[in-house]
Amino acid sequence: MGTKKGRVWIFDNIQPTVKVTIFAVPKAFVGSVGMIQDNAITSWTKLVPRPEIILFGDETGTAEVASKLKVRHIPNVQVNEYGTPLLNDIFSQVHHHASHDILTYINSDIILTSDFLGNVQQVIANYSRFLMVGRRWNLDIEEPVNFDNPNWEQQLHHQIHTAGIFSGIGALDYFVFPKPLFNQLPAFAIGRPGWDNWMVGEGLKQGYRVINGSQTITIVHQNHDYGHLRGNRIEAFHGREAKQNQALLQGHFAGNTADATDYLIPATVANSPQISIIVCSDNQGISLPKTLDSILNQNIDGCEIIVIDNGSTDNTPEVLEGYGKSLQYVGQCGEGIVAARNRGLDIARGEFILFLDGGSTLLPHSLSDLIDAFDNRAGSLEMVFSGWEIWEENQLISEVQPYNNLAPILQGRDGLHGVHIWMLTDLWRLVETGAILFRNSWVKRWGGFDSSLSPHAATIDLLLNLASHGAAGICLQRRTITVEADYNLKRYAIAILSSDCNQLIQNYFSRPTLRNWMRPLETLCRYQVLVWLAALSYHTQDKHQMIQFLRQSRNYSPYPAQQTINNWYQSLTQISRAYNYPPFQLSPDDLKC
Repeated sequence: MGTKKGRVWIFDNIQPTVKVTIFAVPKAFVGSVGMIQDNAITSWTKLVPRPEIILFGDETGTAEVASKLKVRHIPNVQVNEYGTPLLNDIFSQVHHHASHDILTYINSDIILTSDFLGNVQQVIANYSRFLMVGRRWNLDIEEPVNFDNPNWEQQLHHQIHTAGIFSGIGALDYFVFPKPLFNQLPAFAIGRPGWDNWMVGEGLKQGYRVINGSQTITIVHQNHDYGHLRGNRIEAFHGREAKQNQALLQGHFAGNTADATDYLIPATVANSPQISIIVCSDNQGISLPKTLDSILNQNIDGCEIIVIDNGSTDNTPEVLEGYGKSLQYVGQCGEGIVAARNRGLDIARGEFILFLDGGSTLLPHSLSDLIDAFDNRAGSLEMVFSGWEIWEENQLISEVQPYNNLAPILQGRDGLHGVHIWMLTDLWRLVETGAILFRNSWVKRWGGFDSSLSPHAATIDLLLNLASHGAAGICLQRRTITVEADYNLKRYAIAILSSDCNQLIQNYFSRPTLRNWMRPLETLCRYQVLVWLAALSYHTQDKHQMIQFLRQSRNYSPYPAQQTINNWYQSLTQISRAYNYPPFQLSPDDLKC
């Protein structure tokens, strides 16, 4: 998994005194891009103490904005044959012209908030040779920010909470470092990919501590198009200049925030348990000791155990008395397992959180492996998935390993952005609540579990919700828990499953984080789910219900009538094979309805 990373505790009541030079290379100040850049640069001037700010380049409006905001302007920079500024000249010039020894390169569409300099100061107090980077919040901002409003920052945080999307680990928009680091760079073109990842690799190569500030520094990337380029986004990331940058990167390690050697973490976590485990029990007094003993036998310190008893009428209270102060016991009057999870979430103080059902057990070393996965990725994860074992009557009957399905998605550039609602039919069999370790603050931040859903559906809904906000995750290639019985879709009441799916889709497409390009996909998503439900109905021997779902799916089908029937047949055959059900034996003609 890699080398365990160091932690730097960050206090939020620090009054910074550090002096830094911030430099950037703006695009032309025209249209929405001009407004976005004006928002960003103005936010830098509001930092206390005010940093030195240098704008490079002679794009339209740069001199005027520099004059308006009373910041320095250096117009003359070297450019390539396409007129794009070159970073080697910019970084060389800033080392010569900057008044301060701590430099910050930042993209000119990034809004900084008041936590920035306090974090920088505390990093400086811990390290003399460092490079600080971090993930950003992507947000649509369509009008000038009113910086005269004393509450502008609180309003921005509210927008982030409502509609912000955390970037993937590869998006790097600021670099804080001391002179003389990066006084020489290859001739990278600015605004094209590769050079930012080179920076991380070069810092590591030179023996600097690379610090990930994602968990404690709030930076906001204002979403924009690439209208300043003839080929738009494709030209920026795949055009000739992008290929030139990639050529300069050949043979050099390209890093990201997960490759950091250290990461920043709120000091409020320092005195909290490392992990909170919420055990939800419902008349499981017989199996509960096995669950609790499997937790207590883990090889970690700082484990908080909270048992939420969902109105058990068996000997659960007596069983728990035997564990004394090693756990916290909370009773509730039969509100259900989902409500029990939320009750535990309200109480949990750990940095990480795991939800177990009363009949599940942890396999040896599971907690240390899960927590190490977070540490080894330098604070760039919000959840870690794993596999599980299925037992019945004290006998192992099967093993579930979602790695091959989930890992390729989770390892994408945008992390868990790859998990969307159109994976819904797969998520039912790829996730198990107790096989996911969450960052507690993220689960709390977005309200926990939807208690109107069944327990398994509520977990899927939580994953989709966190993913919509940009939560990053990985999947371990190992099993971490056992469950008492298989979650078998054939045993699941189809009516409940249908209701859950409908609610999950409705929740997903009503979220403010939904991108506009996703909205037309709701129709296709409903079509796929209805065909899936038809397949499950067929294998529960309910052909009438199968036909009903297929008829409903016609309202959402993207295909002509005959092609729809052919697609039904192909889908029903594939689903039967994927779930190891008996072969689908109807013909396309049998599906005409």
